[in-house]
Amino acid sequence: MREGGISPALLEAWLTGRSLARGLPLPVASHGGFRVDTDSAAELRRWVFPNADARIGALAGKIDSPREPVKACIPARDLAKLLPAGWDVQDTGHFMHCRCTPAVPDLPDGFVARTAQGSLSGRIDIVTTNGVLAARGYWGWGAGGFVYDRIVVEAAFRRRGLGRALMGLIGRNRRGDHLPQLLVATEEGRLLYLSLGWEVISPYATAWRR
Repeated sequence: MREGGISPALLEAWLTGRSLARGLPLPVASHGGFRVDTDSAAELRRWVFPNADARIGALAGKIDSPREPVKACIPARDLAKLLPAGWDVQDTGHFMHCRCTPAVPDLPDGFVARTAQGSLSGRIDIVTTNGVLAARGYWGWGAGGFVYDRIVVEAAFRRRGLGRALMGLIGRNRRGDHLPQLLVATEEGRLLYLSLGWEVISPYATAWRR
């Protein structure tokens, strides 16, 4: 894995798909990175950068709210060096991509998949035959990439192959083999995605104003 940094176009593709999957405004280029207006109880907006950039520090110096995290595709230690005092930083994920064709394993007995789909985004639920939610994942896609988002298998249903099945079912909605498949994974999720042919291309770090 490289020490961090991706192209602005790839970051914009991921942010666009993520915003579509979550019903958020599309990313806006700003300060050398991108601004996404999330407007939730925990977060007003986020600032996301494709690589190390001196403008990160200049921006952070103007932020006085803990509800505006700064994120970048670099290690946490490198992000910390760019920030003024008063910020906490940690590694929060792994930026990953894949150009493979997702396989769609059969669901184990006792589970069914349900799809809710729009024109540029959708959701798949895997539920038991009596309606208990076992796994859920979202996707969004634009001209630059197909994005997998919020892939979750409930604790009581793990180690049954549902994560692999969910990824394959979502992947069937990709339109055009030329589109890179993108996601940002947790450490736990990274292991699953590596086993499916994905590659980590950058760390992903987050900083919060105290």
